[in-house]
Amino acid sequence: MSKRPVRTALRVVCLVMFCGLSAAAGGLTFGVPLVTLDLSTSLTLLPEAVGSALDALEAAATDLGVPSADLEQVRLQFDDAVSGIESFADDFPLWVPVPLIGGSIEFGVPLLVIDGIRFSGGWLSERLVRTLAGLAGVDIAEPLVDLDIEVGEYAANILADLDLRCWAFSTEVVKRFDLFLLAWDFGAGIDLIGGEILPQIDYDLPQEWIPGAVAALDALHLEELTWSGVAIHGMMGFEFGPPFLRLYGDLRWTVPLSQTQDWWGIRLGPVSALLGFVIHF
Repeated sequence: MSKRPVRTALRVVCLVMFCGLSAAAGGLTFGVPLVTLDLSTSLTLLPEAVGSALDALEAAATDLGVPSADLEQVRLQFDDAVSGIESFADDFPLWVPVPLIGGSIEFGVPLLVIDGIRFSGGWLSERLVRTLAGLAGVDIAEPLVDLDIEVGEYAANILADLDLRCWAFSTEVVKRFDLFLLAWDFGAGIDLIGGEILPQIDYDLPQEWIPGAVAALDALHLEELTWSGVAIHGMMGFEFGPPFLRLYGDLRWTVPLSQTQDWWGIRLGPVSALLGFVIHF
């Protein structure tokens, strides 16, 4: 019996299996990219910033002639507040996930080692959060704080809100091993991540209170809640479902190459992720 047909059949089977292990690259992913922020430095600075703001308010009250006995009572309340903030900082997680809205597009590459090149992006803003919350039936107050204060013969009003912008873009090479309804993705790439939180404070205060309020806000460094950086990452992901529509998720280990830090020291976290649905074409 000739072995040639058997060898030919084995070659065909191996070729089919090899082609099956490498999925057809190219597709669109829609979902929720996640980036993490490292707040370890920020949390250690939080009591200092709040303490400095309280000192500025206390100094302003002294200049306005508030009796020392009243100031001592206020000082005790300030110290309790700072202690509470320190306890909060100790219990707060050092890495904070930030969910974005976005996805990716992948283009096939005719190479054995690489199946595709993927470009991903995500965006989050205060306006987008309010819109999504509204669609979900959740009403977010605008502004977040509208506070009326009365102290003796004085009356004041404070309005506070937040502007938020966070974005992430990445490009990576991808290798995919496809087992019909399940696929594993591996890749490596580079990321560009940034964002800022811009507190919006407006106040209607007696003229005598304004210098103290300005000094307290300056002590909080509210204009320096920013972060940005360039990083590289390694990626491992999975796909589940038929090729035309699959559940997709991946985890990326991030190593910053360079990043900028303002007073609050917000840095890029060590992991990022993407969860959503992918359509292959």
